[in-house]
Parts: sequence; structure tokens; C-alpha cells
Amino acid sequence: MSSNAEGSQKDNWAEIAAYHEKRLWYQLSMKLSALIRDEQFVASAGGYSELYKKLIQDVEARMGAHKLAEIAVFLSPKIFPNNAPEGIAFLENARKKLKNTPQDIPADCLLQTAIGTVHLNAGNFPAVKALLEDIEKKLRGIDDVSLAHPQFYELSSEYYRLCGTYAEYFREALKFLGCVNLEKLSSEERRIKAERLAIAAVLGEGIYSFGELLVHPIILALQNPKYDWLLRSLEAFNYGDEKAFDALKGQWVKQVPEAAQMQKQMLEKLRLTGIVEMGFKRPPHDRNISFEEISATTNTPLDEVELLLMRGLSLKLIRGDIDEKARVFYMTWVKPRILSMDQISNLTKNMKEWCGDVDSMERMIQIKGSEMLTAV
Repeated sequence: MSSNAEGSQKDNWAEIAAYHEKRLWYQLSMKLSALIRDEQFVASAGGYSELYKKLIQDVEARMGAHKLAEIAVFLSPKIFPNNAPEGIAFLENARKKLKNTPQDIPADCLLQTAIGTVHLNAGNFPAVKALLEDIEKKLRGIDDVSLAHPQFYELSSEYYRLCGTYAEYFREALKFLGCVNLEKLSSEERRIKAERLAIAAVLGEGIYSFGELLVHPIILALQNPKYDWLLRSLEAFNYGDEKAFDALKGQWVKQVPEAAQMQKQMLEKLRLTGIVEMGFKRPPHDRNISFEEISATTNTPLDEVELLLMRGLSLKLIRGDIDEKARVFYMTWVKPRILSMDQISNLTKNMKEWCGDVDSMERMIQIKGSEMLTAV
């Protein structure tokens, strides 16, 4: 250990010694949690491995569960960067130091998530799946968002992404964003998340609502010329605008190889969201939509409109009745979704129109009621 390096850190070492001597374990664990991220301090101890052996190992049993897990998760890849079995054993050893109490469950889940990350990096997918199932059961018993939730959703979303399950990745990644501070992510991390989420939303099976992603701050990362094709694609799918998406197909085939084999599914999704959008736009008293109008709006061949409506009904995106003889769809309900500002504006317009109709009916009843009373 360099005397110069140790000398530059003498105040930190003196503070650590004082905490240790006074048995102030909480203050010591807080100090160590900060110092393990200080490369100069780590160098003064002779590296991460020596720091753990000389200092942390002696006091970790006296640490709180949160700090014990946090420090172990940070040190594991530093001490064992290329040794998955040793890294896992290190984390499992930290788990053994936890108390079997409800208060320690978040810390245990955090350590298990770190173990899952090691398995994922090693390509051991069955082990990751088993850990995710176990961690999820434990987290269900926690009412609030714990320190383990962001890491769990990060692991689960990466697992599904690498498995090629777009829909599950989309849902888990949104949960991750729901419990993490975006400011803690670098601009590149935000850009990667936004890009992957946009692709998953379009290609994911069963995803027909794009508003939640479009209104999320993460989407701002796509507002540059290189990635705005993804943003425009999301907007096209949100409105069911096939013409707008046609101009972007080339980018999809070029940037996302899987898209070439999923053209049929993407086209069906566009047409279904187009029908849902028709339901939102129309006023309450005008929900009888002809097959011809659906065909023209969604760019669907006339002889395929009924099948498209049946598909929408089976997916519970819409409700209503199909009149085959009159070739009309009587729409009674569309699946709720998060709306864009333009869609909210249109909904507001419909509500004002409905309120106007109610006022007109009220005035008519008052006039007719007065006439009836006068006649009596």
C-alpha cells in the first residue's frame, strides 16, 4: 500500500477508526458505503479485495441489512469481475448474515437480484427465471416500493428482452421506470431504454396502448434526428395511422431485423388501434359505424372488416354488435387507455357536445312540462 495514497486518505481512516472504537456501527456503515465508491480510498486499502478482508468483513455482521446488501452488491463485481461462481458465493454468504425477519426481506431480495444478474450475464436463464419467481413472491408482501424493486424490474426486463419476449419486456421496463429516478440514469441509458421500449411496444404481442410511453419523460430521449423515427412510429400506432407508418417501414426493416418477419402482426395492430381511435373520436350519439367507413379509415379491404372487428372483440379492445345484413358495427365501448393531449382535446369536445344535448333536453322537458300543466 502506497504511503502517499494512505496519507491522502488519513482523515477517512481516522474517522473509520473512531467509529469502530466507539462501536458506532450505523455511522461506520454509512461511511463505508460512501468510501467504497472513492477510487483513491480503495487504492489506499490495496484494492477492493483487501478493503473487504481488512475492514468490511469484520464489521458487516453489525451493519443494518440495507447497507450490508448494498455494499455486497457493489463489491461483488469489483472483487470477482470474471468469476461468476465466486461472485455468487460472495453474495450468498452476505445473505446468510441477514436476520430472518420481515424487515430484512428487501435486502435479501436485493442480494438475490444481484445473484440473478450474475447468472444472466453468464447465460444461465433457467436460474434467472427461478430467482425472479422467488423474488416476486417476496416482493408481493411489501406494500411500499423498496430498495429491491428497481433492481428486480431491471433484471426481469433484461431477462425478457434477452429471451425475445417483447410484451413482457415492455411491461417490466415500464415498472422499472415507475420506481426509479430518471435523473440517476445517464443520457445514454435513457436513450437505450426509450429505444428498446419503443420497439417492444410496436412488436410486443397484446400491446395496443401507447399513451403511457408517449407521455413518459423517458420518451424525450428519442427527440433527435437519429431516433425520431421511433417516436413517429409510436404516434402512428397510437392513432392507428397506417399511412404515417408506411413512410417509416424502411427504417424498421433496416434497424430492427425482426420487423421484416412481423409485418402482418404490425399491420393488424395498426388497424385495430385505428378502430379504437374511431371510437374515441365519435360523439356518444353517433357510434354506428359502417363497414365502408371502417375500411376507408383503417385501410382494410372491405371483405376483411368483419374479421378485423371480431378480432378486436375477442381481444376486448372494443364492445358492440355486428350487423352483418346492414354491414354496420354498433360500438358501445372501447378499452380505456392513456390519451395524448390531442385525444384529450377531442374527448373534451365530445363531452361539451354531450352536455349541450343534455341542456337542450332539459329545456325541452321544462317547456313541454309547462304546456302540460297549463293544459291541465
